[in-house]
Amino acid sequence: MPVYATRNLRNLAATLMLLSGLTHIGQLWFVKLDGHALLAALLGMFYLLISLGLSGRSRFTLWLASCLPAAAAYAAVLKPETRLLPALWLWHVAVDIAVPCLCLYILYRTRHSEMD
Repeated sequence: MPVYATRNLRNLAATLMLLSGLTHIGQLWFVKLDGHALLAALLGMFYLLISLGLSGRSRFTLWLASCLPAAAAYAAVLKPETRLLPALWLWHVAVDIAVPCLCLYILYRTRHSEMD
């Protein structure tokens, strides 16, 4: 697989993380301010930092973008927030599943590119 194909996937993952981080922070205007809302905003800040890292070349960021959203998706499915809008909750879970899949695929392709 050419390098530009994984670059496009990496940019897609960065864009999804950026949008998810913005919606995590933006939900502060729509929900009651409590500990869960502030933790979600903190998670959104981490997502913004990860999206910034995904625009670079670091493999550490790929591992981070694989683990943190997957853990957040597991926690969201295990105990869904009833205060959130259902579409927003579904968006967060979908991004939290899609981004680790993209990042793990990119890691696999960069590791096994010499075998193609």
